[in-house]
Amino acid sequence: MPCVKPDGSLTVLGRLGLAALAARGTEEAAAEDIGLPLYRVRMLSRALCDEGFLEEREGRFIPTGLGQEKLDLSASR
Repeated sequence: MPCVKPDGSLTVLGRLGLAALAARGTEEAAAEDIGLPLYRVRMLSRALCDEGFLEEREGRFIPTGLGQEKLDLSASR
C-alpha cells in the first residue's frame, strides 16, 4: 500500500494512518478513527513500519523519530 510519495512525503492516506496509529496505538482503534476496514489499516501499518515511520511494541504502534517528524510537519501546516 503506497503511503510515501517518491519525494519522501506521505500520501494523504499515509498521514491519516500515521496520525491515527500514533494517537490510538492499535489498528482496531485507528480503523474506527479513519473509517477504513481493519484489513486496510493492517496493510497501512505494515507499510508505515517498513518505511520506518512506526514501530510495534507489545501490540501497540509508536512513531519513530522519523514518524514524529512527519506528524509535527503535518501539524504545522
